Amino acid sequence: KGAAAALPCDGGTYSSATDNDEQGDCVPAAPGSFAVTGSTQQTPCPKGSYTNEPKKGECTPCSSGTYQDEEGKTACKPCKAGSYCQKGAAAALPCPAGKRSNHSLDVMTSEDDCIVCSAGTFCPTGSSNETKCAKGYNSSSGAPFCAACPPGFSSEEGSEYCTECLPNEYAEYHGQSQCIPCHYPLGSNAGSSSCSVCKAGYYLHDWRADVQTITQSPTEHCRDCPPNANCSANTTLETLWIPSGHWRASPNSTILYPCRNFGGGDSSGEVRCAGGAFAGTVGDGYCSSNFTGPECQLCSASNHYLVDGEKCKECASPAASAGRLAGVTLGVTIACGILAWAFRMQSWRQRSCIGPPLRFIDRLILWSVAIGLQAKLKILFGFYQVCIVLSTTYSARLPEKYTGWTDQIAEAVSIDMSAVFLPVQCVSFSLRLLAYTLSPVGVIALLLLAGVGLRVMRWHATSERPRLCDAVRRGILDLTPPGLVLIFCFVPSVSAFIFRSWSCQAYVVSDLPDEDVELIKFMKQDPSVVCGSPAMPVWSVDRYSTRYGEDEEEHKDITDLAIFLLFVWPFGSLVLFSLLLGMCYKAMQTNTPTDLSRAASFLHKEYEVGWYWWEALELLRKIVLTGVVVLIPEERAFLRLVIATLICSCYAVGLAVATPFKRIEDDMLAVATNLVLLIVFLGAGWTTLFNVIEEQLSHERAELILGWPDDEVIIIIMMVLIGAALGIFLVGAIVAARRVAKVPTIRLVATKQAPELTLTKGMTWHLFLSHIWSTGQDAVAVIKNELQQLLPGIKIFLDVDDLEDIGALESYIGRSLGILFFLSKGYFRSKECPPASAVTP
Repeated sequence: KGAAAALPCDGGTYSSATDNDEQGDCVPAAPGSFAVTGSTQQTPCPKGSYTNEPKKGECTPCSSGTYQDEEGKTACKPCKAGSYCQKGAAAALPCPAGKRSNHSLDVMTSEDDCIVCSAGTFCPTGSSNETKCAKGYNSSSGAPFCAACPPGFSSEEGSEYCTECLPNEYAEYHGQSQCIPCHYPLGSNAGSSSCSVCKAGYYLHDWRADVQTITQSPTEHCRDCPPNANCSANTTLETLWIPSGHWRASPNSTILYPCRNFGGGDSSGEVRCAGGAFAGTVGDGYCSSNFTGPECQLCSASNHYLVDGEKCKECASPAASAGRLAGVTLGVTIACGILAWAFRMQSWRQRSCIGPPLRFIDRLILWSVAIGLQAKLKILFGFYQVCIVLSTTYSARLPEKYTGWTDQIAEAVSIDMSAVFLPVQCVSFSLRLLAYTLSPVGVIALLLLAGVGLRVMRWHATSERPRLCDAVRRGILDLTPPGLVLIFCFVPSVSAFIFRSWSCQAYVVSDLPDEDVELIKFMKQDPSVVCGSPAMPVWSVDRYSTRYGEDEEEHKDITDLAIFLLFVWPFGSLVLFSLLLGMCYKAMQTNTPTDLSRAASFLHKEYEVGWYWWEALELLRKIVLTGVVVLIPEERAFLRLVIATLICSCYAVGLAVATPFKRIEDDMLAVATNLVLLIVFLGAGWTTLFNVIEEQLSHERAELILGWPDDEVIIIIMMVLIGAALGIFLVGAIVAARRVAKVPTIRLVATKQAPELTLTKGMTWHLFLSHIWSTGQDAVAVIKNELQQLLPGIKIFLDVDDLEDIGALESYIGRSLGILFFLSKGYFRSKECPPASAVTP
């Protein structure tokens, strides 16, 4: 009423009537609709907005994370999984292919809020979660689908990449979930879709076989890879990869030999033996440049020899080498002669410079005599002479960390002068053999000549000259003791060197199945010589003899020379010892030393008279253990250890039963060292057997057969047993010494031992007991009994025991060194008194 103009309905209300006279006549807009100012009707909220209350002048846009795809709605819908919704969204927009919802966000408002699917999964458009690729399929990150793996590849569930089939596996089809192992023992290269070669760890026995034949009979053609060789896939017998430090004799052999150090460092074998897949001529292809021969131990250049196991050095001229060898021999002889001469000069002991060392040597000799050092040194040295040949004579295979120090001592003690001055490849082995065996003979001969020369000079200087032959004999006897010492020291090593003329290292040339094994043998001491004789046959040696020697006749010449030298050294020294001991027996039995028995005392001094020959038996034992066993072929080297074990067992029992030494501690030491030697041989046999089984079969089989986890356990047990044996020896020696000490005997202050009672030539008794029967018979019988207990070995004349002719009483007294008068009642009235008194002055 009275309106000057029509007034519109307020926002949120509307009216289509024309007769409204007040604002209250306008109708409020319903929820889900809106009305702007002056609206004649309400308008539904457009998509992407809503109103949930009446009388709204405008709709509210859907908040982020919600949408509304219909008009006139009172609320917005939550955004769909796998989609994002901006503010006022009229629809949920799906994440693009390769992306998915980000569940860490409360709301997703843009495409950027979708996250890329991880590798190994796929996400189609609108994905809320990623889906893992199935087996045999793969995907990279952000992939809308998974791709099938090609042949030769496979994959696990959820894989980013297809995995190439490993060697010895294959995948024939697309999308294979796993690679299939090749049928034993076929193999394949990595990523193969089929199996067509021998797998790694095996080699093709016959390289001429085709794929079809190999597939039909795989176990017949594919063989286990030989020990120490490397067999990659598609390896044949000819293309075996030989690692550095190993060697084989031909491409037809499956036996690989480790290249030994030959006096060099741990890597010397690897330096010489380069390995590889090409055999060359008789294994030369496996050698580094400048090397050839078995185990690449020879220098390929002429007039060169191996030094330090890995270098080649030019040989000196033969004349220079021979001159140096002769000079050293002569120098050693002269030095020994000068020392012996200086020691015999008693007046020099008072001089200021040379006197103190000479007096010290005198005291040292007295001390050594007091403790019986000679016998103990002989026992220990003999023990070591056998021990040092374990690796050379017996091919024993002990861990180097336990034997390295003994090998170093062996090299220091057993100096091969022929190898120093006349090395391998510089001169023939025959010449080395002669030099090695005759140089000690020369030293001994020069010593004896020096003794003879000194005696002849004295003989010539005296006015009263005995026969010249007596002077010569005494000169020989003067230096017989050092000569025997040298023979004792040299015999085992020289004999072993001679016997090694038959010691040959066998190498397999061909060991093809259904065929005879072909071998070639080279001398251990000179690998340039091919072994071959009726006693030691060699197969197929002709094609190698041109390479390493004229023919096997060279070895036959060497063995012929060695047979002659056997009579000079091992047999000759054994005969010499036996003859000397036999010639001294009577003097030892009667306690009447002669010049010869004194000169040969080195052989019998420490033994009881009944066992005077024991030194010859000991020499025979050492010759057998260090040399004779070499005659057993190298292929049966284990038999050498068995024989040595039996010999040591029997000898130890013999020592324990016989007790041949005068001193009980020497008997104990001899038994102990032989027990230790027995344990060493047993340990060497066990370790050698373990290593052979391990190389030929496997470590597991070796452990299963022998029960040892490894060879070091054997060595540890061996060392424990050796310690126990030595402990028993010490305890036994102490107990025995205490028992002997309790026996009442007269002993020398200097040596603490009973005196050695000797008789001069023509003497029969040490003491003559002079008495009368009526009052002194019983008393002197007691005296004789007591003296025999206090002085074991004393010979005493007592009439009731020794008198044969009363008229020869003066003769009995004359054959006695001393007389004991027992002055009992009536002694001087006795008829026997005057003769005794007459002889005594």
